[in-house]
Amino acid sequence: SADALRFMSGGCKLGEDFPFQEKDMVTGQKFANKLWNASKFSLMHLEDYSEGDPVEAFDKWLLSKLHKLIKISTESFEKYEYSKTKAEVEKFFWHTFCDQYLEIVKDRLYNPDRRGEEAKQSAQAALFMALRDVLKLIAPVMPHITEEIYQNLYKEFEEEKSIHVTSYPECDKVFLDENVRVNGDTFISLVGAIRRYKAKQGIIVV
Repeated sequence: SADALRFMSGGCKLGEDFPFQEKDMVTGQKFANKLWNASKFSLMHLEDYSEGDPVEAFDKWLLSKLHKLIKISTESFEKYEYSKTKAEVEKFFWHTFCDQYLEIVKDRLYNPDRRGEEAKQSAQAALFMALRDVLKLIAPVMPHITEEIYQNLYKEFEEEKSIHVTSYPECDKVFLDENVRVNGDTFISLVGAIRRYKAKQGIIVV
């Protein structure tokens, strides 16, 4: 797709030689598919969403990571270092948002009767805000898939006809809490260690 080609070419710095690499096109297509699937998951869990603020510590951790990303991406774009923005957004979306946050927050989204409605609403708010800003950050690189997702999920909230005329995300220093980020990173490390141990021991939890 055009977005996959733009994703590949977005990995090159200005002035660098950049030979064609088919594997980078494939990576771009996989990234587009991941964006689409994460958005479908989000849409399913945001049907009853009403705007609010995240209150759970893990949701605040995600937003602290997000706003650090926004700061880095904005500074990079202002220096025309679009390849750095692309790389940072890719890393955040694939690892922080999908591999870490979504996998852990699913329980709150699927089981509000057990975890509590407030916990679900906090997760919904963080999910809504993080995916929206990721789409806006990567839209200059992948304009078509981000526009399609925007039309399906965010248009009614943003009240703009296109993602490409919405306001660019701004870093809010309120979310740049180092303690929140460190505590969240520690939690993620513990979860990872537990998963590795269970996999090594052949422990399957149903």
